[in-house]
Amino acid sequence: VQETKYPSIGSGYYGVAVMTLAQVFAFIDRQIPAMLIEPIKRDFGLYDSQIALLGGAAFSIFYAFMALPIGYAVDRMKRTSILGVGILLWSLMTVFAGLANSFARLFGARVGVAVGEAVMAPTSVSLISDYFPPEQQGKPMGIITSGVYVGIGITLLGGGFLIDYLTDIGGLYLPIIGLVKPWQATFMLVGIPGVLVSLAAFSMSEPRRIILNREGKTKADSKALIHHILAYKSTLIPLCLGLILMALIFYSFTFWAPTMMVRTFGLSLSEIGLVLGLITIITSIPGTILSGTIVDSLRKKGYQDAPVRVAMYAVLLAFPFITLAPLVDSIFLSWIFIGFYLFFISSFAPLGLLAISGLSDGHVKGQMAALYAFLVMVFGLGLGPQLTAFFTDIIFQNTSKLGQSISLTGFLALPISAFFLWLSLPKYRDSV
Repeated sequence: VQETKYPSIGSGYYGVAVMTLAQVFAFIDRQIPAMLIEPIKRDFGLYDSQIALLGGAAFSIFYAFMALPIGYAVDRMKRTSILGVGILLWSLMTVFAGLANSFARLFGARVGVAVGEAVMAPTSVSLISDYFPPEQQGKPMGIITSGVYVGIGITLLGGGFLIDYLTDIGGLYLPIIGLVKPWQATFMLVGIPGVLVSLAAFSMSEPRRIILNREGKTKADSKALIHHILAYKSTLIPLCLGLILMALIFYSFTFWAPTMMVRTFGLSLSEIGLVLGLITIITSIPGTILSGTIVDSLRKKGYQDAPVRVAMYAVLLAFPFITLAPLVDSIFLSWIFIGFYLFFISSFAPLGLLAISGLSDGHVKGQMAALYAFLVMVFGLGLGPQLTAFFTDIIFQNTSKLGQSISLTGFLALPISAFFLWLSLPKYRDSV
């Protein structure tokens, strides 16, 4: 017998509100190193390829490998508690990053942030699937993932001004610790609010697990994930390849965009942060929520492949803007192209999770979301910033060519992404 009783709308949307807030602070903590690249490089004497490790390998590898055991726990334990502990961990580790006096210690703190943030994908996918029926999950997922862009936007809007202010006053003097440099103080100040968000997560109601399994299984045994992957491998392989490449250019641009604008147009971080932050919020939030809403609408009309279909069109529409935005001589035109690019590519966040969730049975939803996060982190975030840095350091051998490197990354990644998503469409329809 299938259990199909869902919680009240109020309970579900309270959970959505808390998870959205958590996503906001997760991406503030994740994005802030991109605003601090130049001072960290100067203090530790690093190359672009080394600094990319802070936004790439330091984060992605440990996030990815912790996501798998966390996904296993999510399918068995109280998910709201797992979420609360994760938020608390990443917030404290962001504060500890401000105490780093060497690249190794800063790297270690970023690893801690990654471990904490690894709870977000499996808990949000699992909770949303039990808060709402399938045809109503797109909009809530779009709202939650809009927090990604709120966080990035806040970081860009306020981060530059905060860094400039702390630089003007020469850093902060703290009791016991003493004087901390502006970039160190920035880490500390952005990490503290997340502690309060963790308390809100513990107050969320834990929904009853809704069993909607095509294989007739209700227990998340140790072999269930392997059986599920093997059963749907012909769909999962092209789908994940398409989504990973979408993530690769998303994370590459997100990490390198502020530095690109500094090197290309000579603007200050506060100037770049103000404009790029506003553009991110104005374009990306509607992009995520609209994409999720479109998925719900298409599903109600019988298009069960809606998440993949919408993702494919989003990739095709984003392609010309990411290839041209870093190359044009006009800063105004560059901002316009960046806005259109962000509107379309922002859909990557909800559509990927919705596509994987739609292909996952109830007893492995957390693990499937974790596996997806693993792949996105290792090959998307792990390779995206690093690939762009490789083009800059090795191919162009000129730091002023960072814009060309970003353009080349998008030019290579997005057409291949669209091809794999198109390839997965008929298989996805047959699988759901």
